[in-house]
Amino acid sequence: MNKLYIFCAVAILVSVGLGDDVTTFSSECFNITGVISLNITYNGADEKLDSYVVTVTKAATLESNCNETIGKPWAKISEGGNDLTILFDINRNSTKLASVEPKHWGVSKITYDYTISKADVHDMGKRQATAVGSFFVTPINSTYSCSKQSVKLENVTMSDNGTDIKVAGEFVSLDESALTISIGNTSAKTEYDYHYCKNDQKVKDIVPIAVGVALAALVVIVLVAYLIGRRRTVAAGGYERV
Repeated sequence: MNKLYIFCAVAILVSVGLGDDVTTFSSECFNITGVISLNITYNGADEKLDSYVVTVTKAATLESNCNETIGKPWAKISEGGNDLTILFDINRNSTKLASVEPKHWGVSKITYDYTISKADVHDMGKRQATAVGSFFVTPINSTYSCSKQSVKLENVTMSDNGTDIKVAGEFVSLDESALTISIGNTSAKTEYDYHYCKNDQKVKDIVPIAVGVALAALVVIVLVAYLIGRRRTVAAGGYERV
């Protein structure tokens, strides 16, 4: 029942206000669907931080690797000279692999290559933002789903004569809405085929708490009504005896 509440809530969020912004990128080994944008924060010429947003559109192209014999599966989404690369870890073993639990898959690295050419930027040029960790971890044969989520790519570097130099203060926020990611031939047909992100799983806690509070309030109301009614009955009986 809790999963049904989550599924309904996510379905409402997906269907409202997203429209043509939803993109789908598919290969033989994965499917990524959702609204994807990148909020780029940079150092301005006035030494203050500024930002702008790049939204991935349906015009973006996809490159990928699904041959695990030559390396981990990856997806590269390219548009306007910018590249978003996602590296997958698939653990089909019965023991933990790096940060991925047995019989789970996840994303171990996200890289965004982009160029800042804003007039007010402190240093124009190409940059690479990276996040390394354990993201979107999901049981194999399940589809990851999240109504809204962000991943911060805070390791930003620029190349200077072949040497990567960290750009202090700058970062990129990878923002996703109505996101679903599946690996292999997995296709979610019911709400039980989804693995929900932590933000959506909070619905599990909210629903029973709300029901519990409502029931407790109802018990209090009934008890108060009973006590008032009994008091009136006793009072009325006392008058009759007099």
